[in-house]
Formats: sequence, structure tokens, C-alpha cells
Amino acid sequence: MMRPRLGRLLGAGLMASLMVAGTGCKKGEDSGAKGNAPAATASGGSAPPSRASAPSSSGRGAPAGAGQGLLLAAGRAADLRLTSDGRFATYLLNGQKPRLDGVPPQMLLGELFVVAVEGGEPRKLGDSVTNVPGGLLFSADSKHALYLTGYNPASQSGSLNVAVLDDAKAEPTVLGTAVSYMLPSPDGTKLAFVDGGKLKLGPLPSGPFVDVAAEVSTAQFTSDSKTLLLKRRLSAAGGLAAVSVEKPEEAPRKLADQVGDYAVSPDGQRVAFQVRSESVRGLYDLYLAELPGQKPKRLAVAAQAFGFSPDGKWLARSENGKPDVPGDLYVGPASGGPGRKVGERVEIFSFSPDSQAVGFLDRYDVTARAGLMAVASLPDGAPKRVGDRVPNFVWGSDARYVAFLSRFLKPEYSVDLMLYPLGAEKAEKVHRGVFGYGFMPGNGQVVFRANCIRNGRACDFKALELPQKADPQTWLQGIFSYKLSADGQRVLATSARMDSDTYDIAVYDAKTQARKPLDQGVQVPVYFGGKDDSRAVYIISQGPKAGVYSVSALP
Repeated sequence: MMRPRLGRLLGAGLMASLMVAGTGCKKGEDSGAKGNAPAATASGGSAPPSRASAPSSSGRGAPAGAGQGLLLAAGRAADLRLTSDGRFATYLLNGQKPRLDGVPPQMLLGELFVVAVEGGEPRKLGDSVTNVPGGLLFSADSKHALYLTGYNPASQSGSLNVAVLDDAKAEPTVLGTAVSYMLPSPDGTKLAFVDGGKLKLGPLPSGPFVDVAAEVSTAQFTSDSKTLLLKRRLSAAGGLAAVSVEKPEEAPRKLADQVGDYAVSPDGQRVAFQVRSESVRGLYDLYLAELPGQKPKRLAVAAQAFGFSPDGKWLARSENGKPDVPGDLYVGPASGGPGRKVGERVEIFSFSPDSQAVGFLDRYDVTARAGLMAVASLPDGAPKRVGDRVPNFVWGSDARYVAFLSRFLKPEYSVDLMLYPLGAEKAEKVHRGVFGYGFMPGNGQVVFRANCIRNGRACDFKALELPQKADPQTWLQGIFSYKLSADGQRVLATSARMDSDTYDIAVYDAKTQARKPLDQGVQVPVYFGGKDDSRAVYIISQGPKAGVYSVSALP
């Protein structure tokens, strides 16, 4: 689902994104999920490997038991990230805040290093690398690191370098000197980047690269890596165009000017995009175009939210909205046929993973940031409302359940976790006072934090077996954040210490219910890494044992 108020991660949203990077879960209703993302991603669940950790600057020193794992690299490290295959970790050493007014306090520039999580010699990749989102990326196959050196916070640009991670002796390749945006293709073979406003496209790691267009701000590959969509700067009318990845020398095919957000169908065959409305001031109309470069057609007026189903068969969108009032939700074929109205005043919706249903917050109250939880089966099922005062929800991976938070006012105010089995008469309450929730991989359990104290820094970690046969079990106590292994068999949990602003980490085996302490005095976030998530990777930023560590995360 796309919402125009969110904007793009790279561009004006860079600084805002940095403000929340690496933070823990603070309030229950803010810790759920919108769309298909796991509800606990901010403090647990399956966090993406490009999430960054920031150093602590106000601690009272690491505890005496800190540093029990394998030391990968010594020093004051920050911005820990892992490749998607878990083999390599990157980090910034000796990070400093830029001497420029107006930058977020979390922003750092430092020396970028990479090291294998199983151990080995750290390798320096570059200087003055930023922790701003978009300043460091990995190719989808985890073979290449792409990063900006000599980063200039004022222009939000730097020199683009590409490093081959498997070859420690290979020198990084410099591809551009004033790069403000970069993006590897989903298949890991191509790279698009904006250098001095010019979009360039070519094969990884070293090109050759072709100049595609000027006055470009961002770009996006289709999922099949065959087409590249480019968004021009406002000075160039904010236009959207498409170019063939195999024939980048051909002129881009213009789709429209004054474009807001856009979304590409999962099969890469279509793009839906907003064009500034001529009839409703301040809003956008929704258009659809076949790729590559077919003539767009208008689908909806004043469309604020839109998105394709995971199988690419359906396109949902809000229609006839107002500046402060969401439009009604319609679901129609992705090819652009008429839609069926399923909800009123909808700002948040999400298709089920199997594309057989859509969940949404009906009659959404923008002020309260909540609505009525509703589900409609596709293609023609009647909408069913199953919850009230709902701020967020998430689908289970097998599309059999929807979990959501609901605000209850009596007998006292509480934010409670609800579970709706698809097709059931009503939703059932799982637990009251929940801070963060999600489904285990495989959908065997719904997990959540509850009974929190210390402003949400110490909570019980509970699990409800699915289908529900008994009350939720308490797996861990006093945890701050958690992450789940890919196989859903282990939980990597942190606990906030009382004597410093650091955390202890432990791994929990869901099958044997055994808890194994791993280390003390670490910074969050902590990641699973290595083959089959066999290791935990983390930073200790305080005391004489400061550095990057990994430790076995097996029972």
C-alpha cells in the first residue's frame, strides 16, 4: 500500500528515517504493524539486515561480564548491518556527528569496515561514510557492498564505491563523485545511481554505465529487473518515466508529470501512480500503465492509498478522498477494470499473503489514528467488521489469521491484542496491555510483549499456540526487544540493564523452552547471522571491551 504522506525513504525522508533507526519499542499501539510487515519489527520479529545501530553516548560503562563472544573487531563501533545471507557484517568505526547545524543528533560519519561474522581480519572500505539510510546498501545476492564515501550532509551526496565482499584483496571501484541515490537491481546484476542529477545504469560491479536521463531524484526496478522507473526532480516537473534495462541507451518513455507516489505490480507488468489532481486541490488522482511505457489511464480521483495484491491480480485504492478525510476503498483487477467498494474512509489496508482477502481499517479517524478492523474475501465476499478502535493489524503468513490491537475504554483504558481466524464469527482477545506483536515464521504461534514495566523496557514475552487450545505461555521475562530466527525455532532477546544504558542478550529455544545467556552490556539492535542464523552479532560500545562481536546462537 502506498500513502502520499509517507514519501520516499531516500530523498527528503532520509533525515526523518534516521531519527527512528535502531530504537526500541516504546508504546504498545505504536509497536504493531501496518500492511504485511511483522508487528514487532521495530523491536523484534524479522528485522531487515540493513537496519543500523547507533552508539550510546551517555552510559555508565559496560558491566564486568561484557565481551563473552568472539571479538570480530575492537573499537568504538556503530551502525552495525548484516548482508541478507548473514555472512558479513559492516560497521562504522570512530563515528562522529557532522559539524553542521540542523542534522539529526544520531547522524554519524565514520570509517566503514566489513568483517565475516564467523571471524577473520576486518577490512576497511572507506572514510567519511554515513549511517543515513541509503548511504550503504548490499546487492540482493550479498556479493557487493555499495556505499558513499566523503559524504556531504549539506548536499546529501558522496562518492559511490562498490566493494566485492568475497575478495578481500580487491580494491573498491569508484563509480561517481556526487552520488545522491543508488539502487541495485532485485536480481543483483545491475546498478542504477544518480550522479550530479544524472541517472546512470549498468552492470555490477564496474559497468560500463550509460547516462539514462538528467534531473533525476530516485529510481526503482521492477521485480523482474527488466524495467527501470525514474522519478524526476520537481524542477523537471516531477515526471515519471520508464526505460528498458536491456536497452538503456533508448530514450525513457514518459508516463506523466507532477507524479506523487507510485507502486509496481509484483509481476513487473504494471505501474500505478499518482498525478496531481486538477479537480481536488492538494490531492492526487490514480493512474495505471502497462510496462514498458504504455499510455496511462486514470482509475480514480483523489486517491490517497493504493497497492497491488501479492499475486499481482488485484489493485486496491481509496477514491474520492478529501485533504483531511480518507477516501473509500475499492478493489478491482490489476489490469484496471472497475473496482468494488469494500470500505469507507480507509487509509490503511493490506492484502492477505495469498491474495484471497483484504484487511483494512474502516471509517478511519485521522485524529485518533484508528478505525474499525474489517476483512473482505476476494473477489466478492461481504466485508466483515471484527474490531473497534484499531490502530494497526498484521496478517499471519498463511493468511488464516489476522492479529490486531484494539483500544478498550472500560473498565479502564487498555490496548489489547485480538486474534481473528478468517471465516470465524468474531475475534477473540489474546491478552490485555500488549506492547508489540507478530507471528512466528510458519504461523505456529502469535507472539507478543505484555505486562511491561520501566516504561516498556522490561516485558514478558508470550506466545499463543495456533490454533488456540490454551492460554498464552510465557516464554521469557523482563525482555526489551526480540528477533526471530528464519525457521521460527529460536528467539534472540535483549533485556535492559539497571546499572547502565546497555542490554544483556539471550537465545530462547521454542521447542525445548531453554534459555541460554549469550553476553552482557551490548547495544541494540542485535542480529541473527551466519549460516542458518547460527550466530548472534552485536556491538559493545562502552568500556575496555568495546567492539563488534559474534557468538553462537544455537541451543
